[in-house]
Amino acid sequence: MALRIPPGRAGRTWLIGRLEVAHRGAELLDRKRQVLLSEQARIRAEAERARHDWNEAAAQVETWTSRAGIVDGAGRLELLARHVQDRASVEMSWLNFMGARIPRAESIDVPEPPAISALGGSSAAVLLARACCEAAGAATRYAIAERAESELSAELGRAARRLRALRERWIPQHEQALAALDLALDEGQREQAIRVRWLAGRSTGAQS
Repeated sequence: MALRIPPGRAGRTWLIGRLEVAHRGAELLDRKRQVLLSEQARIRAEAERARHDWNEAAAQVETWTSRAGIVDGAGRLELLARHVQDRASVEMSWLNFMGARIPRAESIDVPEPPAISALGGSSAAVLLARACCEAAGAATRYAIAERAESELSAELGRAARRLRALRERWIPQHEQALAALDLALDEGQREQAIRVRWLAGRSTGAQS
């Protein structure tokens, strides 16, 4: 896209002003990128811990599902599951971190399982119910951590693209335009000096 530069020295002032703004913008974007990279590393570590916890919890559910299935049978487990009345819930908030919307769990409420033993369930069924509660909380924390990492990565990508556009296209285009304008102004000054000397020479000759 061609620049619409004001003529003469006004154009030079205009270009210098835009370049100063662009360089400040690139500096701020680079700082933002560095902060986002640091936060992304922290969130990734948090997501990795959450993933590990979720895998551990899921493995426990798988183990106790198998054992309870042997001891209690699928039919009894289905009947026991029907006694779960309450639903798990999560209360979330969103934090604006340098343009990225970061989710945060304010509270994760996983209701206690019913009295499995009193309902005729085995100790394996009791442990399965506890493992399911742990897995529900772990899955929620993992999902939130993954979403936070995704939001940060997206904002980091946007900042990097804007910074690249400034450094690789916008600033060079204006620097080239400024250099061409300076060259034209210098050429104009030289031509003006030649004309002045020529006129001065003619005036001197006429007087003699």
